[in-house]
Amino acid sequence: MITLQQAVAFAALTLVGVQTQSPEELLRRSDVGAFAPSSFRAHLTLTNPAQHEPHEIEVWRSGEGKTLIRLLDPKERGKYLLRLDGEVWFIAPGAKKPIHLSPSYRLYGGATLDEVLGLHLARAYSVESLSRENDAGGALAVLELRAKSDGAFFPQVRYVVSEATERPVSATYRLRSGREATSVAFFNWNDRGPVYARKVVVKDLLRKGTITEVDIRDLQERPIPDGLFSLDDASGRHALENAAAKDP
Repeated sequence: MITLQQAVAFAALTLVGVQTQSPEELLRRSDVGAFAPSSFRAHLTLTNPAQHEPHEIEVWRSGEGKTLIRLLDPKERGKYLLRLDGEVWFIAPGAKKPIHLSPSYRLYGGATLDEVLGLHLARAYSVESLSRENDAGGALAVLELRAKSDGAFFPQVRYVVSEATERPVSATYRLRSGREATSVAFFNWNDRGPVYARKVVVKDLLRKGTITEVDIRDLQERPIPDGLFSLDDASGRHALENAAAKDP
């Protein structure tokens, strides 16, 4: 049986271990973009509190370079967003060819694909500084990040991590000027099975604080058919629609 003194000593040693690890190691261990499985299917609900109308989407991802977003609202059925190696395409029924979109395309006016799915920060950013704060949830590590690439859409990020859990609390993305562009807050982490935040709140700080609440209702690790990601052959997506029609 562990005594109170032993428990206190263990907690102290744990805290020292957290505080002495390098900022780069803390970023790697808390990287929101690295938690999800490399191959998965997820069902998400996106809500803009000002509109009170939720939108349903389905996400199919294979590795970091292939992501298919299936729009599930009745009026959007058969429409997809396809992301291939950083390029975003819109696919609609009856269209002769996919439409190329900006990588900063926003889902339902509020959040980009990266903000919803999670940027891989440890790979794209380096740590400039580390400071510490406290809130009602306990001790926080505040990492100031700078993009390794000059062409990054968000050159600077303020990344706040819970020291107790090594899970991100929030991320604030800044433009080259230093102006805050987007803030993302993470809530209700799932740690049984795939690790992900069940709720993500994205605030567009450049557009009057438009908010998108993202609820991840289900996320399953599974192999994804490569045919879903083809720009030229829609048969894989047609099969997906037919299967959904049989089992709505």
